[in-house]
Amino acid sequence: MPLDRPEKPFFRDASYQDEYFTTFDLKQRGWTATMIKKLLPEHDAEKENFMRIPTRAGRRKIQHPVKLYEQERIKYLEDTEEFYVLYEKAQKALARGEKRRETVLEQKRQKVEADVDAYQPKIDLAESWHVNLRRHRDRVASLRENWEEARIPEDIMDEATSRLKEEFRDAYHQQKHPGKKRPRKKVVLEDDW
Repeated sequence: MPLDRPEKPFFRDASYQDEYFTTFDLKQRGWTATMIKKLLPEHDAEKENFMRIPTRAGRRKIQHPVKLYEQERIKYLEDTEEFYVLYEKAQKALARGEKRRETVLEQKRQKVEADVDAYQPKIDLAESWHVNLRRHRDRVASLRENWEEARIPEDIMDEATSRLKEEFRDAYHQQKHPGKKRPRKKVVLEDDW
């Protein structure tokens, strides 16, 4: 025999906002999913879910209603020791995650730097500029594939690619015209006077 639960209020409009918080509101206030499960096992009311999911047959409505929690109950719980302990744990976990992300990003930068430093343009003056350029582009494309597999951010890859391009041009010019510096395009800045 199913348990007889009292009927929860159900809202179809925004009239709930003065008395209730949604799960999203709680997360904006610093709650995590674990904190909600531990401190708020039951919600106080429900609201119609207007979110739609695109499908092959069109868009369909999500069946689950939005859970609502009484503001007074939330404010009371946020003043308890149990909330404070869980909140501190969550903040420490967020800090660890951020530090880990920074460490991984630095490792990815170092990998790209090592690849750029190890790059030596292969130039054969017996072949045309276009053949040498094609060979260079193939090598850079291969490096970019490896970087994409390592999930290196696009901006780091673009910066490294432009450095490789400059190295190739410098090396080609040095072999073609030994002892001469490659002319650089001068950037003219307009005065704001």
